[in-house]
Amino acid sequence: MHEAWSNHEVWVYECQNCGRTWDEEFEARHVADGHGGEAVAYEHDGHSCTTPWTDHMCPDCQRARVKAWPAPWRRHRAVPPTRKGDDLELVFRLRRLHAY
Repeated sequence: MHEAWSNHEVWVYECQNCGRTWDEEFEARHVADGHGGEAVAYEHDGHSCTTPWTDHMCPDCQRARVKAWPAPWRRHRAVPPTRKGDDLELVFRLRRLHAY
């Protein structure tokens, strides 16, 4: 019998055209093949889907120039603590400029 487990993942997306950011939640199902390898299948809203980092379009401008990265601070559906100032906005701005 192969080992299997699943986890909840949140991915953050940023449109490189209009600058909009949003996040989406996925369920990742992992299965070990018994030889050190692993297969992963993703579900979004209860439906099978491709990997979170491929084939996304911006909901505002409908362009496919979208970057994606995992959001570890929301992995367990926890709300991140409020921050003083615009620290998070600064991080997004630096990423848009490819400086972070």
